[in-house]
Amino acid sequence: MLSNKSQYILSKIGIPLFEDAKNPSVNAEINIHFFKKDNILTLHLNSVDEYSEKERNLLEGIIEAIHGVRESASQGVITSSTADPLDKTFFQDTSSLKAALVFFDLEHPIGDINFIISPSLESMLSNPSLKKDLWSKLKPLQSS
Repeated sequence: MLSNKSQYILSKIGIPLFEDAKNPSVNAEINIHFFKKDNILTLHLNSVDEYSEKERNLLEGIIEAIHGVRESASQGVITSSTADPLDKTFFQDTSSLKAALVFFDLEHPIGDINFIISPSLESMLSNPSLKKDLWSKLKPLQSS
């Protein structure tokens, strides 16, 4: 049990002692980075710019293996929270996508998009057998 003085200090700096379990007041927000090239959408927890050269080369290799219509690359950030997992308006027009890859654990599905869940690029570089599992998922997309 905290003393009255401690409770007072915590309340003044904005730290609640108790929270309503049914209505949490804080929604954890995360930034999901997207990278889109050649009608292949990829989602990441880090910006592609922050990846090592080997990770970027692996990502480019994956996209090149299944590329479709040649398009220039674009990237950005989507803010996600526990209340609204991902901004569904971003994913409204997915008809032009050939594939959507996720390089982290996606907890909530988004609309009718069939995401291909992949290990992280770093994991695949350290354990090459993980590439084989991803390749088995991507191989059918190569011919279409």
